[in-house]
Amino acid sequence: IVQHCLGRIGISFGIGTNFTNDVGLKPMNIVMKMTEALPEGEDWTPVVKLSDEPMKHTGDAESIRLAKAILQIWE
Repeated sequence: IVQHCLGRIGISFGIGTNFTNDVGLKPMNIVMKMTEALPEGEDWTPVVKLSDEPMKHTGDAESIRLAKAILQIWE
């Protein structure tokens, strides 16, 4: 993604400081984790984060299993 977008658009991944605080105030020291997404015109959809460390995966167990199967990640 970075190589495709480099020099074309600003690049930022995830949610955090710049997403939640772009008004010039000192940012708070917090961590935000996305748990669901609401696609336009659809229902809430659970999301997962797959980590290099299996114990740090986030999301419900079935969604994690499905994501790993789709991405062919076998631990």
